[in-house]
Amino acid sequence: MPYGIEIFRYAQRSGSEVIVGLRWDTLLILAFVATLTFLVHYVLRELWNPTDHTDNGDEPSKQEVEESLKAQGKEEISRFSFAQRASHWVMAIAVFALMLSGFIIMNTEVTVKAIPGLSWLTIHIISAVVLVAYVVFHLAHVAYKGTWDKMWIGRKELNDLWVRFKNLLGRTDEYPRQFEYPSAQKLLHWGVTGATLGVVATGFVLWRRVSMEPIWSATREFSFLGVQFGLGTADAPGLVAWSFVFHDFFAIGILALVMGHIYFALRPNEWAITKSMITGKVTAAEYAEKYDPRSWNVGAVEATDGGEPEPEDD
Repeated sequence: MPYGIEIFRYAQRSGSEVIVGLRWDTLLILAFVATLTFLVHYVLRELWNPTDHTDNGDEPSKQEVEESLKAQGKEEISRFSFAQRASHWVMAIAVFALMLSGFIIMNTEVTVKAIPGLSWLTIHIISAVVLVAYVVFHLAHVAYKGTWDKMWIGRKELNDLWVRFKNLLGRTDEYPRQFEYPSAQKLLHWGVTGATLGVVATGFVLWRRVSMEPIWSATREFSFLGVQFGLGTADAPGLVAWSFVFHDFFAIGILALVMGHIYFALRPNEWAITKSMITGKVTAAEYAEKYDPRSWNVGAVEATDGGEPEPEDD
């Protein structure tokens, strides 16, 4: 590879060299690309083209929304329930523990000790169980609330992302208020979902190391680009051996998504939303500035005749 960069880790097993995962070089590449991406975004958004959300003629203005909410006595808007906030932070702790323990396991030269009486592998497995439990809880919570459609990505979200991208580059002055769940947040959600499922699936294979060779007949093995695929073992190409590689790949994917999430969460313009993951609320002014009331309707809208606010429909 150029510049001495190596992608895969190898080990001698059963007299042959086999791939056992990704090298630390991949993390260095990720760190470089992420830093460059965040720097470019910061320069474009904060320095070159800072902008406020614009009003759309089809929706109430920010001032109208704020005045309507205050007329109803709504100084704060509930954004996240306790269950949502608690599960978010449980997931955050589990993912952090998984990444820390996983990357220490990945680099055998690191000698940092774990909690006395526990190995890093044990911490890794416990964190994985917590993450799986979170996924089960999340699915049950969404099913109970009946909010499956909240995170779907369709043409509306894609158009919204395109407008925001053009605004970032200074190609349009339009910068719409965001949906109840912003388009970029939906992309993050599905990215984390895919990477988490990949980590869980490959992690289960590595955890069990179950040999299924009796039911994996030779006719179900195949070669592609010179690589022999099949169930295999940790010492030979196959499901087990390649699970090491893909487990590292999905883990690095989660790390990249977490880095992006933290970057955007800590931006001053997004601090109101980040704070709501702790307090559970946003102010009426923050709601009026950030959110499209047609997507997230939290109360009555201002009466068209300028009178008292119209009540919500039951």
